[in-house]
Amino acid sequence: MASDVYWWHANSISSQPDPEKKKYFKIQANHVAPPGAQYSQASVKRKRNEQEEQERQAHVSQRIARETVHKPSFLHHPLVGVDREIGARRVSSSELQDRQASVHVSQLRCKRLHDFEPWPGPWNIRHVLRSPRSGILITSGVHSHQSSVSICFPDHGEEKWIYNQTMERILFQEPYRLSSVSLSHTGYLLATFDSGPGGDSFLAPRLLPNPDESGDYRWPSEFLHPIRIRTLQTLWCSAACPTGDKALFAIGTSDGLHTLEGYSSHWTLSQKPFPNEKANQTQGFRRHGNSSHASVQAVEWLSSDVIASGLRNSTVFLYDVRTGDTSLRLQHSQSVTKIRKVDPWRIVVGGHNSVEMYDIRFVAEGLQHKPKPMSGSHISTRPYLSFQDFSPEEIPDLDVSTELGLLACASNDRKVRLFSLNTGKPVPSPLSKFHYARPITGVFFEPTEPITSSQGPQTPSLLVSAEASVDQWVW
Repeated sequence: MASDVYWWHANSISSQPDPEKKKYFKIQANHVAPPGAQYSQASVKRKRNEQEEQERQAHVSQRIARETVHKPSFLHHPLVGVDREIGARRVSSSELQDRQASVHVSQLRCKRLHDFEPWPGPWNIRHVLRSPRSGILITSGVHSHQSSVSICFPDHGEEKWIYNQTMERILFQEPYRLSSVSLSHTGYLLATFDSGPGGDSFLAPRLLPNPDESGDYRWPSEFLHPIRIRTLQTLWCSAACPTGDKALFAIGTSDGLHTLEGYSSHWTLSQKPFPNEKANQTQGFRRHGNSSHASVQAVEWLSSDVIASGLRNSTVFLYDVRTGDTSLRLQHSQSVTKIRKVDPWRIVVGGHNSVEMYDIRFVAEGLQHKPKPMSGSHISTRPYLSFQDFSPEEIPDLDVSTELGLLACASNDRKVRLFSLNTGKPVPSPLSKFHYARPITGVFFEPTEPITSSQGPQTPSLLVSAEASVDQWVW
């Protein structure tokens, strides 16, 4: 074989048999390939250089964020901390955090961030995220039997991130049910789709671009067409690991917990074990195939090594990535639909019309052999903290800010309620008094530490979506 001949392997990442799996394309010398050929030496070299540049930029961004020195959090609200600094009296860290949060949220104001253009008619946003690195606003929506993932690039010519409809792009538009979107710190976005025309499902990871020196966003050529990793299970949820050189996602399916790890066009999808059935028969966990005892509807990373998984049968178990060990921890009062980390040992769990906080350091007791959350005989684990005077949505969307020590949750009266993560008591604010005309479909706290862009929010903010609009509540 001549020295200028190589081979290109197409569709090597598919997790299911594919007619194209074993097809190869010969890379042609530049003087032989026709103009614009996809597999010429020059084209392949250009693609490789673009990929290496993307990875280099991601590595530099991570290094800058890791090595930047940040001021102490209490200096964000210096007047609140004055009495402690002058020694007037000693206060606990939780009390100080509650006072800071109360002052901060009392000054929240609503700013309409963006109205997404409806396609092909009225649609409702289901998820909302924003990249702290690039400012790209990410939403998912549904219209009739179609789902979409849309993004909107900010105008980097302005002092702050602003958005307009000319900068919108549709990443996906599929006749599937879109169950989740999650964003990795590496810049990879993952969308999960199921219930397709043939009852099929697929995962679609895609690298979002960063702005260049002129503020333009350029897609890597190999990501012009999204990757699809097909599965047989129903896909319920996903969450991105907060650290690591590669993108790593936890995925909840109708057949248990899976992880997806990789970069570029190289991805590995693997299934994780349930807690050992024999060892846990007396602790209330059994696997029954595609049932509530196998269906993971909520996932959350408690650290870079531990995943909390919530099941439709109300149980929550932990999985350790390092050892592959699992441990059943608690039973919620209802089917688990959301988990949010407060710290490595406390989690907020949402279910049908229910939101509670649990401390997973306590030994699990009274777990049932076959938990049935819809039954009057169901036994739930005693929560560490309950949130008072609150009626959440039937399937509540919620988020926590560890920076402020607050829980934000959509209520059934179309308001966003704020609660202290230290006491469970409501925290009054203009946000809690604002009544949305449409049901609230997404809430997302944006932290300010570390601050990765001078054009992003400089204080903690909350994104709220309703119908096709995204609001930002910020001081």
